[in-house]
Amino acid sequence: MAQNIFEELQAKKLKVKELINKAAEFGWIKADEQADYISKLENDVLTIGVIGQMKAGKSTFLNSFVFEDEVLPAATTPMTAALSVITYGPEKKLEAEFYTPNEWEEQLMMAKMPIEENDDELKKSKVKAAKELVEKSDRLGGQLNSMLGRKTTDVFENLEQYVGADGKYVSITKAVTIYYPKEYLKGVNIVDTPGFNDPIVSREERTKDFLKKADVVLLMLYAGRPFDATDRSILFKNVGECGIGKVLIGINKYDIPYENGETEDEIRNYVRNEIAKASREMGDEQLNEILRDTAPIPLSAEMALISTLGMSRVNANENLAHAWHRACDIFEISSQAEMRAKSHIDDLIGAVRQVIEREKETILFKKPLNSILAKGNSLMAKAEEEINQTNATIAMLEAPDDELEEMENKVSRVTRRVNKKIDGLEIDLDNTFQEIVNNGEQQLEDAVDSACRKMNGIVDSWGRWSSVDKLTGDLDREVQFLVTRTLKRVTTDINRNAKHKIKSTLDEFFADAEEILMRLPSNYDFDQRSFVKGVSQCFNFDTDNSLFSFTDDDESEDYGFGDVLYDFLNGASWGVLGKAVNFLSHGDNVNSAKQWITDLQTKFDASDCLEGITSAKDRIIQEVKEKFIEGLLNPFQEKLDSIKQETANKEQKLNEAKKQQETLATKKAELEKQVAAIQAMR
Repeated sequence: MAQNIFEELQAKKLKVKELINKAAEFGWIKADEQADYISKLENDVLTIGVIGQMKAGKSTFLNSFVFEDEVLPAATTPMTAALSVITYGPEKKLEAEFYTPNEWEEQLMMAKMPIEENDDELKKSKVKAAKELVEKSDRLGGQLNSMLGRKTTDVFENLEQYVGADGKYVSITKAVTIYYPKEYLKGVNIVDTPGFNDPIVSREERTKDFLKKADVVLLMLYAGRPFDATDRSILFKNVGECGIGKVLIGINKYDIPYENGETEDEIRNYVRNEIAKASREMGDEQLNEILRDTAPIPLSAEMALISTLGMSRVNANENLAHAWHRACDIFEISSQAEMRAKSHIDDLIGAVRQVIEREKETILFKKPLNSILAKGNSLMAKAEEEINQTNATIAMLEAPDDELEEMENKVSRVTRRVNKKIDGLEIDLDNTFQEIVNNGEQQLEDAVDSACRKMNGIVDSWGRWSSVDKLTGDLDREVQFLVTRTLKRVTTDINRNAKHKIKSTLDEFFADAEEILMRLPSNYDFDQRSFVKGVSQCFNFDTDNSLFSFTDDDESEDYGFGDVLYDFLNGASWGVLGKAVNFLSHGDNVNSAKQWITDLQTKFDASDCLEGITSAKDRIIQEVKEKFIEGLLNPFQEKLDSIKQETANKEQKLNEAKKQQETLATKKAELEKQVAAIQAMR
């Protein structure tokens, strides 16, 4: 069987860990740097959230996607489903968390409330759920009160008692962590979220917290009625209110409409059109934005699971055997490999893999790799400098005294010309960075202005009898979208364009500098091209590094954007307004909300977010001066002065320099082998 996606992740972690250890062995990084790299690698968690209504086949999907075996029992009812987290453990076991006494008391009170015809759906759902919880709790008898507020560890075989439809403890189970001894689950959390309109507020908040942290969110639909009113509520509530920006959609059990004559494209397009239609009706362009690059994927989790089980197990199970023969008839297939292909589970796994590579691997894998290679390139450049200096020393010591003056004049002229080029580079970078700032400010301000216009539209359309919670929820959702999607995308564009422009400016400078260095005295044994190439590699402007960081990362070498933006957006909360509006008239509520939007818009200063790029320009110029002037040309000049003043022991110094030349050549050759070894491990 092919390596699954989690095994791939663990294999990559192991490979990066080996590379980090090899870099430490080479002396490229210190012990504390090695420990930091490995700690981040081992402690980082990949979180995949699975949302969707019951009977969509989430349990079967998780059995296929995570376990490749029948592990999870059939789902419980929508309103009593616990939040389940699947992760690694050295042995199979589970840990259950029960509701607190206060949370249970809330449900007892809710269960006593009558359901009126005019009640909104949210209230009806909560009351029905509370009644169901209380009814199912009867099986606990006198144990109930003593269990509230507790956590308990149990054997894995009792999992169904906590999450199964008829489980003994299902009525009071708030969350379950399932520990499973599969190596590929190390550093992975698979979160199976409960239904929508959760009757337990604390459980709903925990679900939102998990989803906000999720690297990937999968919405599972049932192909028999894809994207119905329940799915619509899940998508707009859980996705919209959590500020999730990474959503994939699976249409499970697609074999049902397929058997009835629908094509895969028709199934896929129906869901896509229904989502677009719902977004328009809700006036919510955000979902279209979130899902614009996401094509709904028809799949059959049951077929995928059958394809992984031994045929003896399939034939021994009446339900699985029936499903096998049915799928073979529908799709005209006869092998497990064909079953796997027709299940399309690999299409969904491939989509998950792409999101992980975009969102996770850049930070977790590529960043340390690039950092380590940058250190190797820096050591190579330093070795090249030392060799050049030693070669220059030998050339000076071997030259007749009357040639030293001419050599000194050539070095002096080259130094002046390089300094002039660096002055020109500083001017060019000033212009480049100013253009970056001007365009960046405009893009950021346009994004905030657009969001504020949408929020003003929400306020204008807010009905007099609509709840305050709906208003603040809709506005907060716009802010979350601004944070997690719009501004992040804008800053990504700024990064990409800035790095391209800066690299072009530097490439032009390096080409000119290489030509100038060709004018150094010809008796120098100096490879200008290798030197300039080594210097240029110290400036890493590939697409995996950010010039301005969206998130605040203490280990990064970014330039200030993250702190400013985060400080600003953390102030964009509904704490004060959310409490005050409950006591105001409708008109006052509208004015308060509009004033808040105005404050948000006027207080946002894009220049604050981008001012840190000045330090990037200063660091570039400083690095260029250190490499070309302080590291290369000034030492040439100083050696010439020293040799002119000391002629008595030239022979001894020449012998010392030649020995150093041999030592440095050996050192460089070893470094070249090390760099090649690291490159080969990537």
